[in-house]
Amino acid sequence: CRLFPLPDLVFFPHNVLPLHIFEPRYRRMTEDALAGDGFVTMVRQSPPTHGGLDAMGSPPIEMIGCLGKIIQHERTQDGRYFFLLAGLKRVRLHRELATDKPYRVAEAEIIEDAGTEEPEEPRRLELIKRFRSTFESQGTIDSEFAALLESAVPLGVLADILANALSFSPDLKQSLLAETHVKRRVESLLQVIGRMN
Repeated sequence: CRLFPLPDLVFFPHNVLPLHIFEPRYRRMTEDALAGDGFVTMVRQSPPTHGGLDAMGSPPIEMIGCLGKIIQHERTQDGRYFFLLAGLKRVRLHRELATDKPYRVAEAEIIEDAGTEEPEEPRRLELIKRFRSTFESQGTIDSEFAALLESAVPLGVLADILANALSFSPDLKQSLLAETHVKRRVESLLQVIGRMN
């Protein structure tokens, strides 16, 4: 997969990320993606103390990222790109591959959510209640988010959308991205929202 590492960005499935591409190596990555399957994998650059996957001379990156697909793009006259990336799936990176491309490429596997057979409604109601109590008082829930909270999206999807939208540390977001068990991800998110009160 094509890798787009950024230092403090953790991107979740089921969300859309606007990106401005200006570095030559990532312009090439975008060109290759648009000429092929449209896939780009967002991955956070690891802090030096975290370890992670690295290539010779390149900053280390986290082992868990988010596979996305370019759903809309615009190319400027000077060769820059603006595009929207739709998050599709968590991926686990296994190893970087030798390549003649100017950007990094890795072997990866898609990770599916676990624990999806468990009853969702009690945790969904608790998550929505906690989210509303924290953010409605601040007047920060817009109509689109309010509609989402009333919809029947799967619990894992709801947790990813809320985790992506909330402002907390990249380390905390990365831990939520790495948690593939829906129940544990929701419990962690509930604790985080509870501490924001």
